Amino acid sequence: MNNEAMDRETAWKRHAYPLQQITVLVQGTRHSGRDDLAHQLELVAARLRRGESRGEEHDDDFGYRFAVTAAPDGPSFFQAPSGQG
Repeated sequence: MNNEAMDRETAWKRHAYPLQQITVLVQGTRHSGRDDLAHQLELVAARLRRGESRGEEHDDDFGYRFAVTAAPDGPSFFQAPSGQG
């Protein structure tokens, strides 16, 4: 990596870091539909909007868990500079 590329990367990290990362795990049974799992994500979103930074609700085989983490040094979840998929 040349000096110019290193300077761009350093400037970007100063702008973006510390990162905030939210990890969400949603689990259903073989009888759960996508709408059921999506509803679990909506419950997590509502809790995040209320300011909660971690939580879970489940009945052993159906439910969710989430956590907000500040990751000052990364790494980013994403390997490429940008993308869609």
